[in-house]
Amino acid sequence: MLKVSLRQISYFVAAAETGSIAEAARLANVAQPSVSWAILKMEELLDLELFVRQHAKGVSLTAAGHRLLPQARNLLRQAEDFEALARVQGHELTGTLTVGCYSTLAPVYLPRIIAEFARQHPRVKLEIHEDTVDDMLEKLTTGEIEVALAYDIDLPDEFLKLRIHTAPPQAVLPEGHRLLDRPAVSLAELRDEPFILLNSKPAERYFLTLFDVVGIAPQIAHTAQSFEVVRSLVGQGRGYSILVTRPLSDMTYDGIRIHYRPLTDELPMQHMCTVRAPTSRLTRRCQTFQDICVKLYSPKGRPLTTAS
Repeated sequence: MLKVSLRQISYFVAAAETGSIAEAARLANVAQPSVSWAILKMEELLDLELFVRQHAKGVSLTAAGHRLLPQARNLLRQAEDFEALARVQGHELTGTLTVGCYSTLAPVYLPRIIAEFARQHPRVKLEIHEDTVDDMLEKLTTGEIEVALAYDIDLPDEFLKLRIHTAPPQAVLPEGHRLLDRPAVSLAELRDEPFILLNSKPAERYFLTLFDVVGIAPQIAHTAQSFEVVRSLVGQGRGYSILVTRPLSDMTYDGIRIHYRPLTDELPMQHMCTVRAPTSRLTRRCQTFQDICVKLYSPKGRPLTTAS
């Protein structure tokens, strides 16, 4: 017989996320003593102290609380999935899906995915987190997000990945560049020109590795963490860049045309994939999200690899 209720677990998660019993009670629309009592009872049943309580300063998780929080979030998702399945007999999805996305990918791929998901399943609420890869992995581990979109670079082996789309690196050149009459260029032909490096993680290491592959040291003139800043610097004639993500428009934010050219060098490509935590359960909402990503961006509507 289960001794801890889903209500107690939901109060625990709310208090952990807000750092406040009072705020957890407000979100649950119940009296503060009800939340306090439920969490205290949960701690008694588990024989664990989940929070450190500081007068007038709210609550903070103990080590045990931190360990239990991801599983608590996962249990609430499973309960929500079960309830939705029972309510509509499996024909319509409801509830919330939390999605992370690497910031460079987000503006190019995510809006179309969101629009298609909303069209097919209007009763599901999508919560979007744009982050660095390190932050997304942390949020996947703690259960704050359920699935993420990222490039498959430096992702720990234990995370569950489904490859959706493969993209080669391309040279990005300003208007009037001497090589624009060429259908493709090599890194050797650009070696003496100023290079603009996208230095957000893990992009920086990937792009520098490309030069290592061909034995060339880039002449780094500028670095920027923003994908669009890199493009705009190229447009302003400050140098060339190497990028993988390519928007449909070749106009920069400040209204200048830039030009993409394939690279003739044998270089490693990047793979866009969905990522899940090693211990996560594949909910119907998450499976549907992955299916839509595959439908929109995979060749012939099939994933490039199965989840690992």
